[in-house]
Amino acid sequence: MGSQEGIFVRTSKNFESDRRTFLKQTAGGAAALAALAAGASPKAAEGASPNPGKEAYAYPIGFGAWINDLRNTPLPVQNWPAPQFDEATIEGAVRAMDVMSEAGFRYLDAFGLWATGDYPPDIVSAFNDKARHERLARVFDAARQRNIGMILPLGLFTWGYDRIIQEDPAVRGKDQDGNPHPHAMCGAQERSWGYIEKLIDTAMTQFDFAGVHMESADLGYCMCPQCAGKDGAVGYNCRLNTRAADYIKARWPKLLVYTIPINWVPWKLNEQGTQQQFSREEFECVRELSKHIDVFMDQGHRGNYTPPEWIKELQCAYGTSGGLWVYHSVRMNRLSYLLPYPKRACQLIRRDYERGARACLNYQGPMINPAVELNSAVSGRILNNVTRDPAEIIAEVMEKYYEPRTADAAKLLADIYGRIEDGYFGRWNPDAIKKAHNLDVPGEFSGWGLFGEEPEVPGHFNEPFLDKAGRAAYKDELVGCLRDLDKIREKLGAKERVDRLTDALLLSVQFLKTYIALKG
Repeated sequence: MGSQEGIFVRTSKNFESDRRTFLKQTAGGAAALAALAAGASPKAAEGASPNPGKEAYAYPIGFGAWINDLRNTPLPVQNWPAPQFDEATIEGAVRAMDVMSEAGFRYLDAFGLWATGDYPPDIVSAFNDKARHERLARVFDAARQRNIGMILPLGLFTWGYDRIIQEDPAVRGKDQDGNPHPHAMCGAQERSWGYIEKLIDTAMTQFDFAGVHMESADLGYCMCPQCAGKDGAVGYNCRLNTRAADYIKARWPKLLVYTIPINWVPWKLNEQGTQQQFSREEFECVRELSKHIDVFMDQGHRGNYTPPEWIKELQCAYGTSGGLWVYHSVRMNRLSYLLPYPKRACQLIRRDYERGARACLNYQGPMINPAVELNSAVSGRILNNVTRDPAEIIAEVMEKYYEPRTADAAKLLADIYGRIEDGYFGRWNPDAIKKAHNLDVPGEFSGWGLFGEEPEVPGHFNEPFLDKAGRAAYKDELVGCLRDLDKIREKLGAKERVDRLTDALLLSVQFLKTYIALKG
């Protein structure tokens, strides 16, 4: 799901025909020009085409993470996660699926379809809102039309059970000090399993799900002597996920079932200065779990838990979240930040594939934000063929979304996005970030808080991400991008997208100048 508070302030035939015509008519092709603009060799630019021996991820999954994280209008005074399911929720989800389906994503995984933290003890009444059901049906219909399978997100013993443990204290788990756990049920109690099984059974009667996302520790887990106190964090969570997976597979054997191990290992650095990983004993528990599930989704919020050399021992597919992603605050203006990372996404998705990953739980977001749209469109395409030249993919997306009328306009647009990406992420100081947070460079990144009931300020321009000199240089970089965008504005057919990109650049420059004025 989302990150923990306080860690980081937290194609159609007609289109394909048109694309070929455009490439033939331009000097060398838009892909080659974009590749050259990105610094690729002339040979790479000339050969910008998919490898005939296609190498692809088997499970390209778009992650919400919560359904309202996809919405294109903010909820400025709404705490996270937003519980409502309104017309804006539907619009955001459908718009995201438009981008996802074109890019090759095959699943959408988003929490908050029925409840956020408070399923009632009877479970069934949480599914009785007819208006919400009708809206959900529209989302499922849209997914079906786009050949996207919907995933059932399942907080396993934590996330969703606060009301249950309040009204039925017998199932409440214990924390490490033996005190009542604020969010987790006890896995040693059969009554707890009754709630889990009823929730799964009831959800499955509502819609045709393509799979189940199991997550058992994001808000902690029971540490009583029969649970983690007996088996340790990894052993206990593997036990929970194995039993739940067996229950699901016995009833719905064709469902895709995957486990997310967030919080199984502490988010802190090891002696090598990277994310602490599984011990060999812990990994043996994971290897046994892998016999019962389809994917072990080792997301990598601050690095992956599984040593790369052990991945081949798993009896299921191994997955990550692609190495770098932005988590979006629902309270923020959707154009108040601009964080494209398509080049880095391609590099990291290919890196994980080479390590053995065949699944990706790739974070999505509000597609009205031009960087979010670009990141998703590029990530989906590289997931479907990791041998493709990233510059070619970026050029393809630019052409589809911005409709450049000349080769020069296509080249300069690709250059603008590259400068925005490198101008920010290229100025990061990993050592400074590690020192400030005692955590490895994300992974999951945001420059704002998740929890609260007031609008957020984009804080990603602050230390340790950008220092004083970095802010001044990045401000100049973005002003230069605004000037160059003006030069090609009339040569880009997609006026509405150009306007959104302009607004996002403008807001980022204004925030930067404000920070510079305040900090000196």
